[in-house]
Amino acid sequence: MLLSIIYFILILGIVVFIHELGHFIFAKRAGVYVYEFSIGMGPRLLKFNRKKKVKDKDGKVTYVDDETDYCLRLFPIGGFVQMAGEEVEVDENIPAEKRLQSKKWHQRLLVMIAGVMNNFILAFIVLLIIGWTNTVSLNSVYVDESVVKDLPTDAKIIKVNGKKVSSYDLLSLELIVQGDKKFPITIKDKDGEVRDVTINPIVVGKDNMVLGLDYGFSVATKVIDDKIEVIVLDSENDELKENMIISEVDGEKVDSYLEYLELIRDKKEFTITVDGDKKVQIETKEVKNEDLNGYSHGFSIKGKEQKGFVAGLKYACGKFSSTVKQMFWTVWYLITGKISLSMLSGPIGIYTIVDEAAKVGLSSILSLIALLNINVAFINILPLPAFDGGHALFLIIEKIKGSPVNPKVENTIHNIFFILLMILMIYVTFNDILRLF
Repeated sequence: MLLSIIYFILILGIVVFIHELGHFIFAKRAGVYVYEFSIGMGPRLLKFNRKKKVKDKDGKVTYVDDETDYCLRLFPIGGFVQMAGEEVEVDENIPAEKRLQSKKWHQRLLVMIAGVMNNFILAFIVLLIIGWTNTVSLNSVYVDESVVKDLPTDAKIIKVNGKKVSSYDLLSLELIVQGDKKFPITIKDKDGEVRDVTINPIVVGKDNMVLGLDYGFSVATKVIDDKIEVIVLDSENDELKENMIISEVDGEKVDSYLEYLELIRDKKEFTITVDGDKKVQIETKEVKNEDLNGYSHGFSIKGKEQKGFVAGLKYACGKFSSTVKQMFWTVWYLITGKISLSMLSGPIGIYTIVDEAAKVGLSSILSLIALLNINVAFINILPLPAFDGGHALFLIIEKIKGSPVNPKVENTIHNIFFILLMILMIYVTFNDILRLF
């Protein structure tokens, strides 16, 4: 747990630092007076001022404290760069030429979007590192295993309910959007034939069984002797012990978790065979269970694996593009109500993801760093007040109308949206906490 907390702080710290560093560098290059460069929010833990070199008229060099306070604050959930000229009230102690408002339009725009640029650049670099140091799956998605009629293995998945999917990221989002209703996917099989196959999802609860039914035990998958087996987990049934291997349902062989779910889908009573030959009768009862764990669609997927310089470059470009597209469609589906706000994650949800990534290894942690950088960049560039994109939007309005927006009006709009953003964060964090129990 301690290691996961350290990873959580480091990963969020990297994402925030690289974002704020973008604002800071471009502000300094433009000659803007920067009061503070801070990582974290809340009370200060650490503050220092670096030395900068100054030459007088005679060329004599002296070192003086830089005007910027460099700070580390208590809560690792954000950061900020405080610049002269951002506030409504003018700081008369700062020369006019060092205030943000006095700078050229393109300089102010670059200061606003530099954080987003930095996050995107870091994400792409990290994806390149992953691509060049691992065997990677390129973007196309193929069926790896299937228990769905007319859906063969190695078939290429082209569309989900008419919407084109070119990557795992887009496919996974579209499968979530479909929910528990039947829908078609368009595939191209090994012979080149293109056709639609109907998918009938199974809604899965936190016990990894059909949602709404209590089976008296839960299941998981585990690699045993190089084979992925379905095993018993927590059980209220005295005949079922943890780690027992489930090999049959009503005499039909279980070769995978997908097959197990399909076999129990519509059954209220059935017999399972465990540990080779032991028969256990299972009777289910209906329960009000809202602990959704996801959907089983009757197939799993894979990509075409490659290795090398070109493959790594293709992977980085494809993964970067597909993640940005996934973010775009996620925001669109949130706006149109196709997916719920309850699916969003805040700091607690991110910690859970970091904990899982830490168990897998370095490559998974790097993938998470890339994903979070793209997420932070995409959200921040949205043209909404309180985000970097919102500040850029007001600059674009200024360019169009030929004069700045009234600073008090702009500041009020940003503050209102910031309050709304904080309310959303509280809601998301509350949902994260509920998911833990």
